[in-house]
Amino acid sequence: MFETEIKKIRRYSQMGLWGAVTVVILASFFVFVSPVHFTQTTQMSRWMLIAGSVLAVLAVSMSLLTIRKQIPRLRQTEDLGQKLSGYASHIRSLYLTMFAVVFIICLFMVLSNQKVLLMLAMVSVLTLFLAYPNIYRIKVELGLTDEEMKTLFGDRYICENNEKQVDVPADEGE
Repeated sequence: MFETEIKKIRRYSQMGLWGAVTVVILASFFVFVSPVHFTQTTQMSRWMLIAGSVLAVLAVSMSLLTIRKQIPRLRQTEDLGQKLSGYASHIRSLYLTMFAVVFIICLFMVLSNQKVLLMLAMVSVLTLFLAYPNIYRIKVELGLTDEEMKTLFGDRYICENNEKQVDVPADEGE
């Protein structure tokens, strides 16, 4: 039941992250290595630079704001199934949107031959790396208990025991 949601989270995050990394690498090779370069008018090249810069700033801001607003809302949900489906939907929209943004920025970089846009594409990809959902990040963001994590991930989840007893010797003077 929960396995499909976990697979969706993993699939969408990997598609978005590694797709964006691949697009950035291919676009940078095309701009730096390829003998073929597209030439635009100076004015068109500047507008592509401005549009790519604004798009990158807005996309990174949107992703950070979405994470900040959506995660506490998901944490307050009572049902585990609703938490996971909401989180899968959140990851899907975040990663596929950022993949599309990185693709557009790289397209502007290739068409306008503006190497500055490579930096903005890399910052956009960096936000995907920072928000990548691993097992323990899912636990913290959704506020899951150890029992819920064991049911979701089984043996892959290593439980942290906070119930360690420490023997403290009693003071002899008391």
